Amino acid sequence: MLRRGFFRREVEALLRAMACGLVVSAFVATLAWGYDQRQQAHAWREQACAYRFNELARRATFLGEQDVQDACARLQALGFGLRIAGFTSLPPREPIVRP
Repeated sequence: MLRRGFFRREVEALLRAMACGLVVSAFVATLAWGYDQRQQAHAWREQACAYRFNELARRATFLGEQDVQDACARLQALGFGLRIAGFTSLPPREPIVRP
């Protein structure tokens, strides 16, 4: 690492401020990216619910077109909600038996 006093004080302060700004901006960018991914996932979920509801409404004539606005809630009320994918676990490994 650099020894203290390698640069002038003003330059060291500027470099330190730039490093802090870089760390903070990386943190904010990570949060913004996660928020955007969450919004996209929500939009995909809504689209999947609407598509599934339309398929169901085509076969069931008692469902109206006005229900498409909140398709996920309507599917859940009918018992056809989307399953939320969880973590899949691998089967346990069998122990190695050596003779």
